[in-house]
Amino acid sequence: MTAITAELQANVHASLHAVDPATLSRMSTRELDGLFAELRPADLGELQGRKRGRVLALAGIDWVPAEARGLVFGLLAELPLWQGKIFEGEFGANAWLLPSFALQFARFLVREAPALEGEGEVLRLDYDVAANPKLLRNIVCELRRLGPGQFLARLKIRWRDRPVQVLYFSLST
Repeated sequence: MTAITAELQANVHASLHAVDPATLSRMSTRELDGLFAELRPADLGELQGRKRGRVLALAGIDWVPAEARGLVFGLLAELPLWQGKIFEGEFGANAWLLPSFALQFARFLVREAPALEGEGEVLRLDYDVAANPKLLRNIVCELRRLGPGQFLARLKIRWRDRPVQVLYFSLST
């Protein structure tokens, strides 16, 4: 267990709102798995409107040193590509391109559900909706609350009736 993980787990119920995305992006996928397991589900009401997104971890690159991963994901966050998600009631979409001109693509349905791998309840973002191309319909995101206005989410792909974890991302107000 790294010092970052120990610090986060010691304070998981106290003040996670103080955790910034840069710290999270230096954590390994396994460390983020442990943190995610400790969090409680987000409330749909907290997610309404536009949420800024940041990719934190990608499956298969934990061998890269933590500082380098943090730097790469920090630079990626500065590019005008994926901006985050927009929530409207029980529906939502991904926001792409510049903040002033957001293209909404990859829609999803939001609902409370059990975690795909049996770790309690999550807020599930299910991309299996008619508006999406078939390629996107196997995407499922699971979301939990980090702190006020901050959320930790993991993206999985359903592959042959089995969820395969692809990445972690954060959303913030």
